[in-house]
Amino acid sequence: MSEAAAQAPATDLTARAAGDNPFFTAGILGAARQHLGDARVTVAEITDAAGQTIGLAPIRPTRLGRVVPAMAVWVHPHGPLGTPLLDAGAIDEAAAGLLAAMDGGRPGRAILEFPYLPLAGPVADALRRQAGLAGRPIAVLATHRRAKLERTGTDPTAFLQTISTKKRRELTRQWRRLGDLGAVTVEHISDPAQHADTLEDFFALEASGWKGRRGTALALRPREKAFARAAVAGGDAVIYAIRLDGRAVAMLVSFRAGASAVTWKIAYDEAYARFSPGVHVMLEGSKALLADPAVERIDSIAVANHPMVDPIWPDRLEIGTLVIGPKGGGIGYETGLALARLELTLRPIARRFLRATRKKAEAVKARLRRPPSAASPQG
Repeated sequence: MSEAAAQAPATDLTARAAGDNPFFTAGILGAARQHLGDARVTVAEITDAAGQTIGLAPIRPTRLGRVVPAMAVWVHPHGPLGTPLLDAGAIDEAAAGLLAAMDGGRPGRAILEFPYLPLAGPVADALRRQAGLAGRPIAVLATHRRAKLERTGTDPTAFLQTISTKKRRELTRQWRRLGDLGAVTVEHISDPAQHADTLEDFFALEASGWKGRRGTALALRPREKAFARAAVAGGDAVIYAIRLDGRAVAMLVSFRAGASAVTWKIAYDEAYARFSPGVHVMLEGSKALLADPAVERIDSIAVANHPMVDPIWPDRLEIGTLVIGPKGGGIGYETGLALARLELTLRPIARRFLRATRKKAEAVKARLRRPPSAASPQG
């Protein structure tokens, strides 16, 4: 289908979805397909007898365990949330239709993957229910818990009381000390007319830090930068900034959809790291988002045990990859699961090895750069 046709149903379905997903709204999904996707990414659109869209998700062929052919909901690194949009009023029909669409020409015989899916909630329950009715086995991979923030009552600052007293005192002291350096202002930029210029500030701030040194900052990656511009322009975005004498020292980009929001990207000036500007901008963004009565929850989309957000947000969201096998299972399904589990086991070991190797290489480089001492023999 055309890009316009793929986007239009998502706009209407977002308001009726059983599970919110800002990354599958029309503008952001369209931006992702244009700048991050390829020809293999298509949109599965499920309609009812009256022609109304009741389900939608981007899908793409993949391989379970990197070997066994499968079909997956498409989730890219800049949008780690894979909740399909399913109409809350027709959730079982929508879930059944999505499974059928992902099966393609092999009804009940394909292996289906739902990565980065919240494992507790109506969407996961509906997918499990339809798989069970069809006699299809279910497995869950890569489970982890990441920070989220749930509304409690009408006070958007209530969550601050869950932060330890010691931590709150330290944050108060840091904020006061930052103010000693100049005029501190907090901005909430929700006007789309201001987003483009504000986003350029964010690109520069992010590139000035460790992401710039590693080459992963958005400003250094043309496709990702183009996606960010298009996503902010096409999504329901709010950008938060803490400025010192007019200069940004921390910024946060967020997206909203339905009753949910995500804190998407954060950056801060490392010259002010002793004041924890990243934590402070996250707190300011959290309070501002919860001040919107339409927002019931915020997903950090952070890794598990994140050292910045986990200590300040009390709630957790269980995420994982739901795998639905073909009817009756089969050797291919079991082999794919075994290989996927093996990869998940070996991945952290490989990461630790690479980190250790990198540190050793950096230490050797530092020694080679060090000038010889006066006592060193000269040849």
